[in-house]
Amino acid sequence: MWNRLKNIPWRNVLYVFTWIVSLVGFFVLMGFINAKKNREVCKSVKVIVPGTQAFVSQEDVFKTIDNNGGPLVGRPLKYLPIHELENKLRENPFIKHVNVYAEMDGKVNVKIEQREAVIRIINSAGDDFYLDGSGVKFPASKLYAPHVIVANGNVSEQFNGRQDTMRSSQLKDLHKVALFLQTDSLWNSQIEQLYVNPENDMELIPRIGNQKIILGNGDSLQEKFDKLLLFYKQVIPKAGWGKYKTVNLKFANQLVCEKADSVIKKENNNKQHN
Repeated sequence: MWNRLKNIPWRNVLYVFTWIVSLVGFFVLMGFINAKKNREVCKSVKVIVPGTQAFVSQEDVFKTIDNNGGPLVGRPLKYLPIHELENKLRENPFIKHVNVYAEMDGKVNVKIEQREAVIRIINSAGDDFYLDGSGVKFPASKLYAPHVIVANGNVSEQFNGRQDTMRSSQLKDLHKVALFLQTDSLWNSQIEQLYVNPENDMELIPRIGNQKIILGNGDSLQEKFDKLLLFYKQVIPKAGWGKYKTVNLKFANQLVCEKADSVIKKENNNKQHN
């Protein structure tokens, strides 16, 4: 008898027993929570909209709630149309994620993750829309315009007014440049606009200086902006702001600058006098 008891794997038995007790306790606790939740009514609604941009306001969320079944306060928690509300809120093109959940004390939380724009696109057809950090297109707002870089010119990709992903390499390049600028405070403050010229090259529109800065495509951005920094640090101090009208960053290992017409004319006049 003792030998039989000695051969029983008591550690495994204890593990199984502990697991069964925990499982039973879990179901008892869940039953208690569900019973309390079935008796509880909604006492308050808290709308949480974090983020640095303001495409979505608390008033917008409350209005959507009220227009789809009426106010939640006073209604039993078990009858709240939580999934229906989440689906309705997701129809808002400015909302990325939404989570509606109730607490045991009767408080209902509506947590919104709004889309945050990194670039505003105005294409050649006049479509006006934004791209978020993931490259999702969403419409411009009539009530709010964030301070982000704008791209216009020969932008061909269209926007149908709904959330959509980028399709063309051109739009992907513009998005890539916008993300790059966000990571560098110097360029983020110096470059105020992107322009796509008829040759489909991206041009940088600076806040200071009137040079045409040809970026080309979205490849080798760090190398290209390093060359632009070289232009500002070494060329401008010696030549002045007005000597060059075009700075071309397209070519690998080369910084190509074109002189302004006034400088060329002056040089030609000097040659004639000589």
